[in-house]
Amino acid sequence: MTADLVSPHPLARGVSRPGRVPRRGREKLVEQSPGPGSPVAPLWASLVDVLGAIDGPTSALLATADGDAVAVHGLTQDDIARVARQSRAAFAARAAGGPDPEHAVDTVELTVGMCHTVIASVPSAGERHLLTVSAQGVSVQVLEAWTRRLADDIHLALTGPA
Repeated sequence: MTADLVSPHPLARGVSRPGRVPRRGREKLVEQSPGPGSPVAPLWASLVDVLGAIDGPTSALLATADGDAVAVHGLTQDDIARVARQSRAAFAARAAGGPDPEHAVDTVELTVGMCHTVIASVPSAGERHLLTVSAQGVSVQVLEAWTRRLADDIHLALTGPA
């Protein structure tokens, strides 16, 4: 299956991380961080550090609601658009009654086998972002709490004074 190419977000700075081979073969994993002037850059760096300390497979994607990647960790180029689409679909299908994702951070948790995924809606000035974090080898409660805290911090960074 071939995914659509994701055009880089204007805040993003892309780098492929050599040496780490994904489970599916020899396709390189993408490491794309927010640009150095972005208020999200130090938060993303802390996420990558935490995910790097987990023994199992991990990945993360910060994308606009339209699917433009802002930051990527541990996904192949082909996976970026697919994960963005699946995150939008999973978040759209969540049960009604939670916080309004346009005004507050809201999360959805998914578990497939031993891998947990938490998707957080991050409202910001002008547009909404989705933060998708997946990890194996960590409890869904810990992953949800940590992802929610990171999403709250990203929300504050994107809406606070520059």
